[in-house]
Amino acid sequence: MTENIGISVQQKEREAAIGASRRIVLKLGTKVLLSHYLSGGKNGYILRLIDDIAEYRKKGYEFAIVSSGAVGFGMQVLGLELRPGDLKKKQALASIGQALLMQKWNELFRSRGLNTGQILVTYDIIENRKRFLHTRDCLLTLFRYDSIPIINENDSVSVDELKFGDNDTLSALVSILIDADLLVLFTDTGGLYKGNPKRHAGAERIGYLDKIDDSVFKLVEDRQNAHSLGGMLSKLQAAKRCTQGGASVVICDGIRPDLAGILEGRDIGTFIKADRKFQSKRKRWIYFNSKIRGKIFVDKGAESALQLRGKSLLPGGVTAVEGKFPEGSMVGIYNGEQRLIGKGITYYASENILKIKGRQTGSISMNEVPRFYPEIIHRDNMVVLEREE
Repeated sequence: MTENIGISVQQKEREAAIGASRRIVLKLGTKVLLSHYLSGGKNGYILRLIDDIAEYRKKGYEFAIVSSGAVGFGMQVLGLELRPGDLKKKQALASIGQALLMQKWNELFRSRGLNTGQILVTYDIIENRKRFLHTRDCLLTLFRYDSIPIINENDSVSVDELKFGDNDTLSALVSILIDADLLVLFTDTGGLYKGNPKRHAGAERIGYLDKIDDSVFKLVEDRQNAHSLGGMLSKLQAAKRCTQGGASVVICDGIRPDLAGILEGRDIGTFIKADRKFQSKRKRWIYFNSKIRGKIFVDKGAESALQLRGKSLLPGGVTAVEGKFPEGSMVGIYNGEQRLIGKGITYYASENILKIKGRQTGSISMNEVPRFYPEIIHRDNMVVLEREE
C-alpha cells in the first residue's frame, strides 16, 4: 500500500490512467440503487449520473453497468425486511425484482435517447471459454448499437454452483471480459478508509493505492447487510482481480455519484491503479476462473521453475494428483505445503498424469498415453499466483 510518495505523483498517475480510459464498467449495488428508488429519484443524483453517462457517451466513451438489486427490489415490492435464506424464495424475489429493475433503467436512459440491453449471466460463462467469448461478443455489439448493457447475475435460475457470489465479482469479470480501462465500484461510503467511517468519525480516506495486499484487507471491518451480499471486503477482492486483469479501479460514493468528476481525474474515492499482470486475454480468463476440477502437486524444483523462470509444468515435477478430471480441465497447481501456486488447463486427463508423473519426458513412450505432449500444462495456458485466492 502506498501512502506518502507525494500527492502530485499519485494525482498525475491517476489523471493519466483515467484520462486514457474510454471503456468503463460501472457497478451499482443494492443499497445504492434502493436509496435512489425509495426517493423516487427526487434527490437528482441518479439523474445526474445518467446525464454524465449520456454526455460522455457522445464523446466516444463506452459504458457497461453491472446492476445489483433484483432481490432487493423484490423485497421492497413485497414489503419484506429480511433477505430469505431459502433458495426458491430468493429466486422468486429476483424474478419479481428484475423486471422492475430493468424498467427503471430503461426509463432513465430512454429519456436521454439511449437504449439498454439486458444481459443475465451465471458462473458457467467463465467455466466455458466458448460461452465466455459469445458473451463478450454480445456486449461489444451492444456498444456498436449505441446501447448501454445492463448486466446482472441470473438469480432467478442460479444455484450455488453457478453463482458468482456477489456482483462486485461479476463487475470484475465484465471488466476483464470486455477489456475495460476502468471499473467504478459505487458504494455507500466515500471509498476505502483507515477504519469504518460509519463507526469512526475521524477515519481517514485513502485516495490512492498502487496495489492491494494483506495490509489493505486488514483495514476492512464491514461484511454485508440484509439486502446485499457484498461489502468493502468483496469490493477489494474484485478490485484486486480487476487490476491484475489490466483495468484501474475507483471505489467511491454511489449515494451522491459524481461520474464526471471521476472521469476528470479528481481526487474522489479510492483509486487503485492497474498493474497489467496478465496481458494475455486467455490468461485473464484462466486467472478469473476460480473453480478447479482437480489438483496437481509439484516438487520444489517445479515450483521454482514455474514461479521464478516462467516455465511450463513437465511430468518430472509432478508428485501427486487429486481428483478425477478429463484433459482440457482447469486444475490447481499446489506445492509440497499444499499451497495453491498456480492454475491452468491440463493437456492430460488425471489418469494419464498418474502414469507419467515424476518421469523425464524422454522416458515416456507415446504408446502409454492416447496423445503425447511434452508438457502437462503449457506456460501459455497457466497463471502463477502470488498467494492462494
